[in-house]
This record gives sequence, structure tokens and C-alpha cells, in this order.
Amino acid sequence: MSVDPQGTIQQGKLDDLTMMRGIALQDPMSLRAMYDKYSPLVFTIAMRMLHRREDAEDIVADVFWELWEKSSRYDQTRASPSTYLVTLARSRCIDRTRRKSYRQQMTMGSIDEGAAGTDAPADGVAILDEQRQLVRSALSKLDDTQRQAVEAAYYEGLSHSEIADKLGKPLGTIKTHIRQGLIRLREALRKDGLTDGSISK
Repeated sequence: MSVDPQGTIQQGKLDDLTMMRGIALQDPMSLRAMYDKYSPLVFTIAMRMLHRREDAEDIVADVFWELWEKSSRYDQTRASPSTYLVTLARSRCIDRTRRKSYRQQMTMGSIDEGAAGTDAPADGVAILDEQRQLVRSALSKLDDTQRQAVEAAYYEGLSHSEIADKLGKPLGTIKTHIRQGLIRLREALRKDGLTDGSISK
């Protein structure tokens, strides 16, 4: 297949750059072709870095979701499509490893204990306590499933697949709940004067 000047997909074999142009035009057939060709490579990279099938499957989903939703970020003058996908895969794996390590240390309980036992100045403790209360308040305003999914991801360090098993929901539904929940959290925290960096994916 190929993409004509009007953005119509025509029959024929897609090369990588043609697929990327199709994805930029929001053509699902181009995304499917790219997925079929490169998802095994992305999965292999994720397995080597994360050593867990569930995490690797999440990385594949995340990489191709980002490829679709943020196609404008790709610059063919800087990297080939395959190199770009490899870079995305490695970056998402590194992010997941860092987040999971951080979450395992920073449970809700450890935040409470840290605030209570800190040697920081009293005004700093008060600010931390206030921010913690704002986050809890924002969480309480989410739908039950959104709140459970976000807490499982960001306080328990569970993968999307593990959350789906825990809550008995389809994987796609869990990803949607987490994404929508984070959007609502950011909006609530912004209104309360906290920056976007207070909670991020």
C-alpha cells in the first residue's frame, strides 16, 4: 500500500517511511502494518530489559499508542522508523523501571511516616502534609474504578496487566481508567495550586 497526496491509502507494499506518513495521517492500516512488522522487536527489547512478560506486553502497547497519538514527534532526518521505535521502547522500559523502584519505596504509608518523623523544619512538614491531603482529596473524587487503578499503579507498583487481573477488568479498560484518572487528578491539583509535576505518568 501507499499514501497518495490526498492521504488515501492505496494497495501495495508499505515501506517504513510510507507507514509513518500513513500513521501521521491517522490511517489505522498503516499503524497495523507497523505493529505487525515491529511489535516482535519491541517485545524482545522489553523482555530483555524488564524480564517480565506482562511488563513487556505493556511496553508494546505503550510504544505503539505513543506512535499513534504523538506521530508528529517523529523526525525522519534524525532516525529511521525502526531506530525510533527501538529508542521509544528503551526509554519506556527505563521509565517503568524507575517508576516501579520509586513506587515500591513511596507507598502511602511511607509518605505518612516520613512526614511524621522528618527532621525538616515545621513549615516544610506542614507543606508536605497539605500536599498529601490535596492528593488524597483529588483521588477521592475519582470514580471508584479509576481511583483503584491509579492507586494500584502508583502506590503498589503494579503493571497494567496485574491491575487488570486484580480488578477483573480488560487490559484496555484499565489503561483507559488510568489515563482518564490522571487527567482528572492533574486538573484537580492544578486548581489547588500544585504543578503538573505533582503527579505524572
